This record gives sequence, C-alpha cells and structure tokens, in this order.
Amino acid sequence: MSLILSQIINAVMLGCTYSLIAIGFSLFFGVMDVVVFSAGDVAIFGAFSIMALASMTVLLPALDAFLPHAVGTVVVVALGSVVTALVMLLIYRVTIKPFAGKSALMPLLSTIAAGIALRELIGIFYPQGRNPQTFPQLLPNEVLTSGVVLTEKHVIIMAATVVLVSILYWFVNKTKLGMSIQAVSQNREAAIMVGVNWRYCIVATFLIGGFILGVGGFLVASYFDVVRFDMGSMYGLKGFSAAVVGGLGSLYGAIAGGMLIAFIEVFVSAFIPGGTAYASVAAFVMVIVFILFRPEGIIGDKTVEKV
Repeated sequence: MSLILSQIINAVMLGCTYSLIAIGFSLFFGVMDVVVFSAGDVAIFGAFSIMALASMTVLLPALDAFLPHAVGTVVVVALGSVVTALVMLLIYRVTIKPFAGKSALMPLLSTIAAGIALRELIGIFYPQGRNPQTFPQLLPNEVLTSGVVLTEKHVIIMAATVVLVSILYWFVNKTKLGMSIQAVSQNREAAIMVGVNWRYCIVATFLIGGFILGVGGFLVASYFDVVRFDMGSMYGLKGFSAAVVGGLGSLYGAIAGGMLIAFIEVFVSAFIPGGTAYASVAAFVMVIVFILFRPEGIIGDKTVEKV
C-alpha cells in the first residue's frame, strides 16, 4: 500500500510540472491559434535563469541577510520567471508576429527554430552549459512521513501549482484584462468591434504564459535536482501532449492531460518489469489513442465547421 501511495505522490509531482507547461501551450493556442513549440525550451531557460540568480549572483545571500529564506527564494523565482516572460515576449515578436495572416506552418516552424536557438545559447554561454547542472537546493527536502516518501519539497511543489492555477483562474475570470483575453480567444473580430485592444491582450498573454513557464521550469529542476540544456525538447513534447489530451486551448484540460500522462508514466515504470524504458512510449501511445478517438481532448468541445 505504501508503494502505491508513494507512486501516486510521484505521479502528482510529475503531473504538476507537465500541467504548467501544458497551460502555457493552451494559453498561446487559445489566443493566437498557434502551437508555440519553443515553450519547453523557454521553461528550461527559466530554470537556468533562476539557477543563475541563485548561485552566480549575491542576490539570494543578500535577501537571506534581511528576509527569511523562503521569501528570498520566492523573490529569486519571481525575478527569473519575469526574465523568462520577457524572453517569451521576444519570441512572439520575432517568430510569430511577423507571420500574422500567413500560413499557419510558418510560425510553427519558426517557434521550433527559436527553441533550438535558445537551447544552443544556453549550452554555449552558460558556464559548462552542455553538462548536467546540479540545481540549487532552494526548497527544503525534509521527509515528513516515514512509511510513504513525502517531503517538504513535494508539498511545496503541489501547493505552488495549486496557488498559481488558482491565481490564473481568478485573473482570467474575474479581471477586465482576463475577460478581454477570453473574448479575443473566442472571437477576435467581435472583441475588436466592442473595443477590446487585442494587441495588448496578446502581449499580456505571452507575458503571463512566459511567467508560468518559468515557474514550471523551476519546479521541473527542483523535482529532479538536475537540469540540462536540452531538457526542454522532451518536456515541451510532454507538455504539448498533455495539452492535446486535455483539450488544446483549455486550461483545465491542460491540468487533466498533464496528470493523466504523468500517472501513466509513473505506474508503467513502477509496476511493469522493465517499464522505465517504455514509460514515454506508453504515454505517447495514449496520446495517439486520444487523437484517433477523441481529438477534442478530455475537456475540449467538438467544433463543427459549416461550409
């Protein structure tokens, strides 16, 4: 029983990381109708930004001298995520905006190229960037229970995900800007007719999505304690798969898809002999099944196109 509970905890932890990256995909697709394939690399860039602020500057020690360590950690993570949001906005300006009104294939290819460029920039300019990096222990890792492996870090990762998703829910549904973003997502022409500044909404969406990706990269690196410059390609693929399974464009679907993929991977690894080698295979087979039999995803709605 303790083994099952431990694997459930591991699956929830992994699902939190997948869900935040999938939320980024869903935000961008919902507003721009474009799949931003550089999202995974942006998330890992966020992890490297936070790691650089924590270990290569005097910012964290200076904050710890006047504030509790937890507050200093939150400030460092927030600053690194802000940098990530600005990088995400730059990617929009360079690789998506110039292709507005053109073939949907162009921004897709350009965002793939942007992800590769960002990945290589990390490998070249970060000190020993092509080697696996030990992520700073910014989160406490004390074991809370004896029978089931549950640490303070696990609780913080779950709590951070819940808080971030709750804030995003409040922002999207309770603020004027959030409702304007929803209007642009649902019908841009109608939103423009009632006076919504759609350009401002798009910029805000990419800043918010970039910030969430930065936090997601931090949680990924904190969960594994190691970060590599090329992790973004796989995590971006998993995040996109989670968004597709949940319903591309749905924030709640992104969470459901991320959790489902994580549970499949963890349980295949834990309970099937030699299953670790096939965990990702099982997850992607499940994605193919959803595409074949429920392409709208778990929560997404069917769309009917009249001709």
